Amino acid sequence: MDIIFILFMLVLISLNIVIFILFGKGKLNLMVSGIIMMILAPVFGYLTGASYLYFYDWSSGGTGEGAGYGGAFLGIFTLANGGLILVIGMIRWMIVTFITKEN
Repeated sequence: MDIIFILFMLVLISLNIVIFILFGKGKLNLMVSGIIMMILAPVFGYLTGASYLYFYDWSSGGTGEGAGYGGAFLGIFTLANGGLILVIGMIRWMIVTFITKEN
């Protein structure tokens, strides 16, 4: 189960690095990348929850609902990450639009 979480974090960190590299080169807007990350959140949540269920030890007598909770938590975590990127992009847009044009 730890390997799934580690892979999830590696994918999420890699996506963040790619987003900020593309933003630095001027090829991607932060608001657009935040929206894309928020759209990918349910996909990541479902994939991690399904992976947790696939590797769950059913002989232990549990129902596997913790796997669903884990997938939902990681989906919400991805949604929050996308929301943070979106908010950073909006703040940057406001600074560039309003403060730079005044000076």
